[in-house]
Amino acid sequence: MQEARPPEPVPRLRVEVLHHFRVLRDGRHIVLPTGSEQLIARLVVEDRPFARSAVAAALWPERSDHDAGTLLRRALWRLNHDVPGLVECYSRQIILSRSIEVDLAEVNRIVEATHQGTPPVSAHAVRLLEGDLLPQWSEPWLDAPRESLRQVRLHTLETLARNDLDAGRPGSALVAALAAAGLEPLRESAHRIVIAAHLAEGNASEALRHYTHFRDLLWAEMRLRPSARLESMLTESGHVVSLSARRGALNA
Repeated sequence: MQEARPPEPVPRLRVEVLHHFRVLRDGRHIVLPTGSEQLIARLVVEDRPFARSAVAAALWPERSDHDAGTLLRRALWRLNHDVPGLVECYSRQIILSRSIEVDLAEVNRIVEATHQGTPPVSAHAVRLLEGDLLPQWSEPWLDAPRESLRQVRLHTLETLARNDLDAGRPGSALVAALAAAGLEPLRESAHRIVIAAHLAEGNASEALRHYTHFRDLLWAEMRLRPSARLESMLTESGHVVSLSARRGALNA
């Protein structure tokens, strides 16, 4: 009697839309046609069941309903052939399979955990939160979710940094705060945390150097000066003279 074969292992599928677009099967990048990429990206970003007619109209707005429906059927056939199990298709709806790993979903979990408690900063979390949504793509439908995600990323990085700073972990707080400042170089709230972390580590010279860089950048870009709140962080730490001596460049 022939022994039954063990079941084939289910491939691990992952979709990444932060930093870049990639579909991975067991860690290997799968190259897909543009139509398939557009379909998957839409399902990931919207994160909800999509009516077939709505997907077709969104992906091919310049085509008739009939032609767009035909193109969608072709894209779905090709997608199910190239990456079976990635999407679930019903008579009127399409949805991304719930078993798929998605980097954007990871961000949402990090955001939720940050609001519920004080998870420590991790390199993986910072890497995800630094990633813009499909930065190489220029489709207009991405404008609103991209800006919404940018704000979420900034606030989450700052919250993670403040939480670590309050917990006595200035080093990891500095990593998250610098990531937030890198995303938005003119955002003063992020720079305040960077300076606070430097001061908490006893590196007053680093704090002063960072303040000076931000002050000069803000003046060059916006003709604005840092708030009194930011400057007071350094003057209260004994750097009144240093700040006064360097302020002359702004008044020149």
